Amino acid sequence: MALSDEELARLLEDRMMSHGVYVTDYTREEETLHVRYETATGGEGVPKNEVGRLLNVLLDAREDGWEPVDLKGWVYDIDADDPRGTWEAREGWMHALEEGYISETDFSTLVLSTVQA
Repeated sequence: MALSDEELARLLEDRMMSHGVYVTDYTREEETLHVRYETATGGEGVPKNEVGRLLNVLLDAREDGWEPVDLKGWVYDIDADDPRGTWEAREGWMHALEEGYISETDFSTLVLSTVQA
């Protein structure tokens, strides 16, 4: 049975909150999942470790029936109006990782190459 968008949003919220990451919006537009979240991590730009944590939650959700789609992450400071940055992960990259066509290092490199601050 596939995970609904609501179930996946709740899973992301529950698993990321303990890391100081608060999912504030979760929207699917066509075949792209947009996840907006606030970070308690100081500094500027996109905290790369949080990108990895969020992606790990999504990749683990495959066991619960989640099917990968293109993903766009929007990172904000708590109570800020302007984003700290964005990042993306492509559906094809997730499938290639699962099938063993690319390594975890290659997958991480692809995702981190999309970070814009």
